Amino acid sequence: MKRITMSLTALALAGTMLAGCAGATAPADTQTAAAQTENTQEAQTQSAPLPVADNAVAFAASLGLGWNLGNTLDATGAEDLTSETSWGQPKAEKALFKYLKSQGISSVRIPVSWGQHTDADYNIDPDWMARVTEVVDYAMDSGLYVIINSHHDCDKYYPSDEHADESERYIKAVWTQIADNFADYDNSLIFESMNEPRLMGTSIEWWFRDDDEKGIASIKVINRLNQAFVDTVRASGGNNPTRYLMVPSNAAAPQNATNPAFVMPEDPANKLMVSVHAYTPYDFAGKADGYSDWSDDKLFELNFMDGLNTKFIKNGYGVVIGEFGATNKDNLEDRVAWAKDYVGKASSLGIPCFLWDNGGTEVGEENFGMIDRTNLKVYYPEILTAMVECYTSNEAKQAA
Repeated sequence: MKRITMSLTALALAGTMLAGCAGATAPADTQTAAAQTENTQEAQTQSAPLPVADNAVAFAASLGLGWNLGNTLDATGAEDLTSETSWGQPKAEKALFKYLKSQGISSVRIPVSWGQHTDADYNIDPDWMARVTEVVDYAMDSGLYVIINSHHDCDKYYPSDEHADESERYIKAVWTQIADNFADYDNSLIFESMNEPRLMGTSIEWWFRDDDEKGIASIKVINRLNQAFVDTVRASGGNNPTRYLMVPSNAAAPQNATNPAFVMPEDPANKLMVSVHAYTPYDFAGKADGYSDWSDDKLFELNFMDGLNTKFIKNGYGVVIGEFGATNKDNLEDRVAWAKDYVGKASSLGIPCFLWDNGGTEVGEENFGMIDRTNLKVYYPEILTAMVECYTSNEAKQAA
């Protein structure tokens, strides 16, 4: 089902007035998975429309704490509908999104890989489009803001001069179909052009100097692809001429977004947000053999947000940290402290943060699990509580 667009008159407060970014009561988690499922089946009433701000900065701030349905619709282990579970995650059900909402999460990013579900002319398999639509409906009907993107399709939009023309053809083809399919969905549904477009297989895939000629050339191709995305969506019908859109720079890295070579697309609707991913600092948050302790002397690592604020927010663009997290190093107390500082700073700047969740909970690299999707439980309630409280606290301060 689809919600009708409405304007934002005021941001709703989520919870009571809180003094800081610590010490909140954990979200209620008393129902069993079976009870949650039963309640979901009984509650068939469509959720009320969500408020949609009329400018990108305010809209981004309203997204609050988000969560990624990782390793699911973005999984590439098959070319049919079984790809959804090919990376070990369960099939997405409506009960999951209801549960997320109950835990204080206000937005979800639904990564979608389209490439293996298209033919030689980039026509999307109708069954795949229908399944993506079904999952989007689950989330929207649960009262969540939703982002959908083009995820593990980096080979289709490879950002080099040699591949630029074919990459643009792909962007225009798939986003024409996606935009048409979701044209009548209200503006609490957001489109994101690409996920981490980068020079795969090269020495500068993930990082390059600000003056690296090949890296800068790659950013300029991404600028072109982002413009093609915006133009394609704006030319389609329904609510798409005014829908909020997200675009990344090379690898969605903050330092590449603030590189002078990266420019936001021209947009007649003036409803753009920049998408960045920041598992920051990487030695703590991502690298298995990096350090595992968090203390005040590491706070400077979060200063990348100030650069995003200066270049984008102060110039009317929303900023979304579309992926972040800290891998499990058997350091729960430190991860809680990091979460308070990271999300506390982001929320104070009006930047929503979306947890990456790939289901992994073992100690080691790339283990970002937060929600047990089978049993509908939170693996680390202390971390989630700290993050939820940061947004609740800042909303309360802004309303005071």
